[in-house]
Amino acid sequence: MITAGATRNPIDAMRHISANSTGRTSAHIAMALSRASQVTLLGSPQALLRIGEGVDGQEFGDTRDLLSKMKAWVQANPGGVVVHAAAVGDYEVSTPAQSKVSSQLGEWTLTLRPTPKIADLIPQWDPQVFLVTFKAAGPDTGAEELVQICRKQLLRTRSQMVFGNVIGALGATSTLVDALGSEAFERRDDALSALVARIRAVL
Repeated sequence: MITAGATRNPIDAMRHISANSTGRTSAHIAMALSRASQVTLLGSPQALLRIGEGVDGQEFGDTRDLLSKMKAWVQANPGGVVVHAAAVGDYEVSTPAQSKVSSQLGEWTLTLRPTPKIADLIPQWDPQVFLVTFKAAGPDTGAEELVQICRKQLLRTRSQMVFGNVIGALGATSTLVDALGSEAFERRDDALSALVARIRAVL
């Protein structure tokens, strides 16, 4: 299972909080792996437009919807492979409006609360899952700092691998971190190719 795109956490019946994620990377991984295995891609509407035949595409909405669908898949596929690359909303509106709020309202104050950390929950659903998580670090993050950030996520989420990159430099250096060490790539495409090869070896 691969997650793609961004969650859309509602503000009212019309508006939502989201992130800048097209799902292109996940779609690329899904299509590459679909040649060797059955692949389910949970994606945003934009991400689902990027996949072709051979991938089972299913749409998700907000963070809790994604959590529910991921949990169902993991529990139905023990020992499966999960590539969790979606940009998950870390916050949601405490009480979203059920109708569309008028633009004539003027100033509008929203109260946000944290959403569940999906990556942290996945090993609880299935301790045998092979989990790959993604980490987007801040624009000023250096190479060594990126490795350390990814290593902390590796331990916290009990991932087998973390794919790390720096916001604003997605086409440049990317890093793969696992229990044995880290490997940096000057080109993101090379890092993705290495990631796909490692997952294929597991499959």
